[in-house]
Amino acid sequence: MKKTAMLKAIAATLILVLSLQVFVFAEEQPQLISAPVEQPAAWAVEAVQWSALYGLASDEMYAKYSSKVTLEELHKVCENLYEKLMGSAVNSEEEKLFAGTGELAAQKEATRLEMVTGVYNVLKAAQPEFDFSSNINLTFKDIGSLSEESLNIVKYSVAKGILHGRNKEILDIESQCTRQELLVFIKNAYEFAIYESGRDSKGAFWKVSDEDSTVYLLGSIHIADSTLYPLSKDILGAYDKSDVLVVEADVSNQEEAARYMQQRAMYEDENTLDKNIPEELYQKFVEFIAPYGIQEEVYNKLKPWYAALLVQNLQLMDNSYSGSLGVDMYFLSKAAGQKDILEIEGVKFQVDMFDSFSNELQCQFLASTLGSSEGNEDTETTNIELIAYMLKCWKEGNTAELEKMVKPEGEVEGDLREFNEKMWTLRDNNMAEKVREYLADPENKTYFVVVGAGHMVGSSGIVAQLEDEYKVEQIK
Repeated sequence: MKKTAMLKAIAATLILVLSLQVFVFAEEQPQLISAPVEQPAAWAVEAVQWSALYGLASDEMYAKYSSKVTLEELHKVCENLYEKLMGSAVNSEEEKLFAGTGELAAQKEATRLEMVTGVYNVLKAAQPEFDFSSNINLTFKDIGSLSEESLNIVKYSVAKGILHGRNKEILDIESQCTRQELLVFIKNAYEFAIYESGRDSKGAFWKVSDEDSTVYLLGSIHIADSTLYPLSKDILGAYDKSDVLVVEADVSNQEEAARYMQQRAMYEDENTLDKNIPEELYQKFVEFIAPYGIQEEVYNKLKPWYAALLVQNLQLMDNSYSGSLGVDMYFLSKAAGQKDILEIEGVKFQVDMFDSFSNELQCQFLASTLGSSEGNEDTETTNIELIAYMLKCWKEGNTAELEKMVKPEGEVEGDLREFNEKMWTLRDNNMAEKVREYLADPENKTYFVVVGAGHMVGSSGIVAQLEDEYKVEQIK
C-alpha cells in the first residue's frame, strides 16, 4: 500500500474509530446548547436544544422562553426554516409565500394558528412534492370557529405529529405563541420534513439475531456536526426496544477520563516532542499550533500520538465538528438514567493502546494530520473534506465507501502492520466475541451496540465474523 493512501486511512481512523477524540482538550469542546439565563420548561428542553443544534432560530430566541413571539420573529424563523430545507437563501418572491405579515403588524404577538400556518406554508414552498392532504377527524373541542383552510392546515400538522394540543381536548390554537412553543414546533416541522424527504441518517446499522436473541450493531462516527441528525427511525426504534446500551468507552465521565488521558499523553521526564520526531515534522507541528496560543512548554511535552489527536481535533473544531455531537455521545446522553450502559474497552484501554505504539508509528499518526512531505496539498482542507465525505457516506448507509477509507486494500509493511494488528484485528476480534456473549445472554436481553464504524466493516470486522454464525441483515 502506498504511504499516502495509508496516511489518509490513519486520518480517517482517528475520526471514525476512536472515542478518545472527545477528551482532547475536552474543556474546549462545545456542548449541545449553552446554558441560558432562563431554562425552557421541562417539556420543551430537549426540543429547544435540538432546534438550536439545527440552527433553526437566531441566538436571541434562546432566552425569555415564556415571552410571546412577535409576527416579525415568526417570519424570521420561517425564513430560516425555508433556508435550512432548501440549502439556499430565500429570494424576494419566495419570501412572500410564507411571510404572512406586513411591516405595520410586525410587532403584533403571533397566535399559535399563525405559527402553524406560517410553518405549513414554508413546508409547501420548500417541499411541494409532499402530499398535503389529511382526512383525520380532530376531537379537540375548541376548533369549531376555524375556517376550512385553517382547519385543513391544523389537521395536517396534527396528523404528521408536528402540532400537539394542550391536552387531548384543547388545542388552544387562538392563544398567543411563546418562544418555547415556536422552537418546539419548528424542530418538529424540520425533522418531519427531513424524514418525509428521506434525508435522515441511515448509518452503518445491522441487526444480528439467532432463534431467541437480538443485538443491534451501529457503527459510530465519534465526531460530527448537526447535519448528521436526525437519525433514521429504524435506528431510534431499535434503541428504544433495547435493554442495554453498549459502547467502546463510556465517555460521559469526561473529567476522570480526560485526566487519565493527559497524564499518559505528556512526557514526564526531560524528554520532549522535538527529540522524538523528525525536525521537518516538528516544524510543521509548530507552524500549525502557534496560532492557537498554546505555549511551547506545553505542546513540546506532548507525545506524538496525542499531538496528532490535538491537531485533528483543532481542525475539526474550527469547522464546527464536535465530539459532543458524535453518535456514541448522542446515545450515552439518551441512556443516562434510562438504560444499563456497558463498555467493551474503556477510555484507559484506548489511551494505553495509543501509548503502546512505537514512536515510528506515532510519527505516522502526526504526519497523517499535518500532511506528508510529499505534495503541497492543503492538509487541513483535505482532512475536512474527508470527514464531510465520511459523514455523507454514513448518512446514506454507504458502508462500502467507509470500508475503503479506513481499511484500504493492499499489503502493509513495518509500522503499519502494528497499526492494523492493534487498531483493527485484535479489537475487532474482541468486539465480535462480546457480541456473541450478548446473543448468548440467558436473560435474552436486547443489546444496542455502538462502536466505531470501522470495526463493523472489512474482512476482520464484526459483521463479517458473525455472518456465518447468525442471521445478519443491514438496515438502511
